[in-house]
Amino acid sequence: MDNEKLLIIRDLHKYYGKHHVLKGVNLEVNEGETLVIIGPSGSGKSTLLRCINLLVKPDKGKIIFDNEEITGKNIDVRKVREKIGFVFQHFNLFLHLTAIENVMLGLVKVKKYPREKARRIAEEALLSVGITEDLWSKYPAQLSGGQQQRVAIARAIAMDPKLLLFDEPTSALDPELIGEVLKVMEKLANEGRTMIVVTHEIGFALKTADRVVFFDDGRVVEEGEPEQVILNPRTERARRFLLSIRELYRLE
Repeated sequence: MDNEKLLIIRDLHKYYGKHHVLKGVNLEVNEGETLVIIGPSGSGKSTLLRCINLLVKPDKGKIIFDNEEITGKNIDVRKVREKIGFVFQHFNLFLHLTAIENVMLGLVKVKKYPREKARRIAEEALLSVGITEDLWSKYPAQLSGGQQQRVAIARAIAMDPKLLLFDEPTSALDPELIGEVLKVMEKLANEGRTMIVVTHEIGFALKTADRVVFFDDGRVVEEGEPEQVILNPRTERARRFLLSIRELYRLE
């Protein structure tokens, strides 16, 4: 197997009852690549991420991650999730824990690190996303949405994952807070982190993505370099969707 391929998805299907959500998805992601997935709401983008992280079990197809078929039998799901960080739309922080305790939790409970080591790693992760020491003892309710999402990103990167998944990480934020989260994500991409980002932030995709996938009705409709897919899509469905997005963002 090509060692540069960190993730390989083949003919992936998912049903919720009679609703066919994923319809034979094929996708590959290279190590160090930032892949941005765009498309209309309800097209299956979030379900795809959840299948990759094994939060949802696919009904058919294969997911090969880090040279192992993680959709096979006798897979240690916990071990897989240790290597895949997930940043959710609505932060998913523990409200009864402080910012630093949220970041330390996985290091102590999952990786079994001593608390002193876990705290050191958590401090470094928080600082790397712009969460300064005066905020470490704050609870989520005492933080802005942008700060909460950056704590969630710190929690993900503290576990030192091989792959980071972002599920519309700015969609729950006020407009003035979106930029601070996108800057952190851009920094992670520039550091060579392997990332899959589901987002409607087309400016971020144009600036940061190595490749863009247009997803619709449970399928990969189009993929390629950001400027080609976003500014000159080949398919009619992608053209209609991206025309409305370009008008919204006033992109030529």
